This record gives sequence, structure tokens and C-alpha cells, in this order.
Amino acid sequence: KYFSSYDQQIAALRGSKWVYVGNTSFHTSEVQMHALFSQAGRVQRVIMGLNSRMKTPCGFCFVEYMTCESALNAVSMLSGTILDDR
Repeated sequence: KYFSSYDQQIAALRGSKWVYVGNTSFHTSEVQMHALFSQAGRVQRVIMGLNSRMKTPCGFCFVEYMTCESALNAVSMLSGTILDDR
């Protein structure tokens, strides 16, 4: 879904424990993502998008937090963060 403002995006996230992370490096590992996103709260799991043939990261992941508040905190705190030159 497209949101015309940041406030609309934040309102839609209320109640969700999941954060979508796009435009990640193909070289970034699950461990690196977990370490970065743990700064915003307790991470339950990280699910990396993988290339179907090579089984290597393909530029996105999902981060699940233990609480909705941690997910909102991650969006506010880590939006625009650069990791592995992306």
C-alpha cells in the first residue's frame, strides 16, 4: 500500500510487530540486520529475502519485534540508516 505521508505510514504500523526493510545490500547478513535492529528493541526474528536459485540475500528483509512499540521505535530511529553502503 502507498502512503502519502509519513504520519499515515506510522498510523498503519500501530499494532504491528513487523517492519519491512528494503534496499539492503546483497552482502548484508541476517546477523548484521539483527544487531542493527536490536538497537530499537528486542527482535524476535529476522527473515531475509533470498534469491531462489543462489539462496543469497536479494535486497530486503522483514524484522519481527517482541512488541508493537519496538517496531514503531525502529521505524523512527533507524529510517534512513546506511548499512553496507546502502
